Amino acid sequence: MAAVHDFAGLLAVVTGAGSGIGRELVAQLAGSGARVAACDIRRRAVSRTRTEVLKRWPHAHVTAHESDVSDQRAVTRLRSEVEAEHGTALHVLVNNAGVVGGASFVADEPAEWERTFEVNWHGTYLCTRAFLPMLMTAEQGVIVNVASVNALWATLGPGTAHTAYSTSKFAIRGFTESLIGDFAVHAPHLSAVLVLPGHVRTAMPAPPPSFRRSLGSQLGGYSPTSASDAATQILDGVRAGHWRIVVGEDARIIDERVRDDPWTAYS
Repeated sequence: MAAVHDFAGLLAVVTGAGSGIGRELVAQLAGSGARVAACDIRRRAVSRTRTEVLKRWPHAHVTAHESDVSDQRAVTRLRSEVEAEHGTALHVLVNNAGVVGGASFVADEPAEWERTFEVNWHGTYLCTRAFLPMLMTAEQGVIVNVASVNALWATLGPGTAHTAYSTSKFAIRGFTESLIGDFAVHAPHLSAVLVLPGHVRTAMPAPPPSFRRSLGSQLGGYSPTSASDAATQILDGVRAGHWRIVVGEDARIIDERVRDDPWTAYS
């Protein structure tokens, strides 16, 4: 993909911006001179993100928006708000919003399973579809889709079902990778970036002990990545023109392990 060397003056939309990686992405983008529309389903959380960013960079242009990314009408309203606040050309869309739930396809309630899929995958699709016209208007645009190590390895280790989350993240991975070829033909000024984080210290639940035990000594010494470091790695990857960004030592180990020996990945 084409590198985005400088975020200054560009417009970025970040979903899931009320905490964790999303909040840190808003902060670092604003600190780099970008105009940022921060979105989250939690109004207080995203307002706090804006307040904290403005304390660090009083002259930053950051707006806070409440929206449920799984609701098409809500996403359409979000786009209208962003256009009203910032104009019609969008340069960076970060689909970061996500939830964990509905672990077992067999044993858990369908409603929980479907909600996980709606937020993680459908939210990514709806936001990308809604903001595509604004990205097309920009001279250069990039869509950053935050998937997971579970888009590489659909488990948290033996005995721990993780189907809804893993399925949704695999969908995001396939969508992002397929966009690369689509953009090359139909929108060569656009790029798609796949982010594959491992365990990041956020409000999301930590992986169970089976995750660390699953690959034995290979995962024995890893430490979770901080949200700040994860955001830095993501933005550095975009600056460098990388379409695939693996975040965290655990994600790197799993990525290599699954590619080297996929036949025993779930043994």
